[in-house]
Amino acid sequence: MKNHMIIFDLDGTLIDSAPDVCRALNRTLTKIGRPDHSVAEVTSYLGFGAITLMEKALQTSGTIPDKKIVAELTEQFLDDYAQYPVVETVIFPGVLKALDELQKKGARLALCTNKPSITATPVLELLKIDTYFEAIVCSDQVKNRKPHGDHIKETIKRAGGNDTTRAIMIGDSESDINSAIHAGIPSVAVTFGYAHGTPQSLGASAMIDHFDDLVGTIETVMANTP
Repeated sequence: MKNHMIIFDLDGTLIDSAPDVCRALNRTLTKIGRPDHSVAEVTSYLGFGAITLMEKALQTSGTIPDKKIVAELTEQFLDDYAQYPVVETVIFPGVLKALDELQKKGARLALCTNKPSITATPVLELLKIDTYFEAIVCSDQVKNRKPHGDHIKETIKRAGGNDTTRAIMIGDSESDINSAIHAGIPSVAVTFGYAHGTPQSLGASAMIDHFDDLVGTIETVMANTP
């Protein structure tokens, strides 16, 4: 596995951040008289960036204001979330062990997330997992974010990779797996994340139920990839 590029999504893949996202979103919506959303509801909005999250939350509780107001609300939400990014957020079981094992095998690790840098940075630092990655590429740092394949390609480039032939994407949602397909690389879907459909419907090269199975699954997928 030496010099293979292992690219990870963040929310729903490495961490369960939905409770903290939910609280920040509700605090923002309360100010304009909108009702609270449950963690389950907010989880169903995740995966496509902060603007989409805000639009979906507004749509389910009334009308969507004009784009300027949505942008202002999204900025307020992100500022609030950045202040309290890790209250209930946890790293999924087996993640740290898998990251350590991949590094020991000589793999290069990178992070490709639709989280903006204003919230991704404090989350990663507080959870103390930022140092695992040779590149961290957030949605506000690229022209085309996931599900566009360019987000993955830019992540590979910033991590020092030359091409996509030795790369694989690890994610939980349609956005992650579609970006891998568009970038022309294999993927592994975790079955416990924030996918809007069933994990089986995502079209990933393989699936895992626990991070204890990740390293072996990656080795099998890469061995069978031309």
